[in-house]
Amino acid sequence: MENTDRIKPVNNPITVTPVNALELPSLKEVWNFKGLLFYLVMRDLKVRFQQTVIGVLWIVLQPLIQMIIFFVIFGLLVRVPTDGISYPVFYLSGYIVWQLFLQIVNSSAYSLLGNIGIITKIYFPRLTLPLSTTIGAFIDFVISFIVLLVFLLANHYMISARYLVLPVLVLLTMVFALGVGLLFGALMVVFRDTKNLLVFILQIWMFVSPIMYPISIVPEKFRVFCYLNPLTGFIDAFRWVFLGTSNFPSLIYLAVSSAIAIILLVVGMISFRSMENRIADVM
Repeated sequence: MENTDRIKPVNNPITVTPVNALELPSLKEVWNFKGLLFYLVMRDLKVRFQQTVIGVLWIVLQPLIQMIIFFVIFGLLVRVPTDGISYPVFYLSGYIVWQLFLQIVNSSAYSLLGNIGIITKIYFPRLTLPLSTTIGAFIDFVISFIVLLVFLLANHYMISARYLVLPVLVLLTMVFALGVGLLFGALMVVFRDTKNLLVFILQIWMFVSPIMYPISIVPEKFRVFCYLNPLTGFIDAFRWVFLGTSNFPSLIYLAVSSAIAIILLVVGMISFRSMENRIADVM
């Protein structure tokens, strides 16, 4: 006779239903899977640094090596004006913002394709995948920010009340980057050549953002086009916090950048949600 004492009812079963058009991912469901989110963050960090000689120091070395290369090219050879600011400090103050943006876009864009083995086997809110890599990128940003802070203090830039704005700027940059990454992640499910397109777009994006040069060298009549790129307003604001350059960036430009960032996040989340369960069908 079968022993039914070990057969227990399933508590809180999960019902997977077809995704409706213009449906946002459930943030409540993501919160219910916060243990998985923490596990994915730790997994990504371990995979990145296991079997490496210097481990987490790569996060420190990367901006420093980039700084040396661009200092030689743009600081010594081309002599790009930096409004009287030391080029290493000027470049690092923009580069850590770009690195945060780049890392979130790349990791979230590849989050579906890179985890196809897990997606096709078990159910969990797929949004946890790009969110986990976004948290990992934020951890890298904190370490890079400490490196920048050392350079700032060594060059007599003091910490001031301007730093109170920093958390808002970091959040807006992460929102914008996640929105772009989710949008490209959704496109990659259907169009695999989107990967090549993304590489090309990011290469151009870096040079049209004021990372290696100040926005002041752009003629006044063309600056409005520069600020259609939300990173321009964000990088300007970050430099105002770190270096105290001139006045706070135009509130109009910053508001436009913030609005674009939020709209892109909503569009990216809807697109990601609409494609997350189709990935197994197109593999």
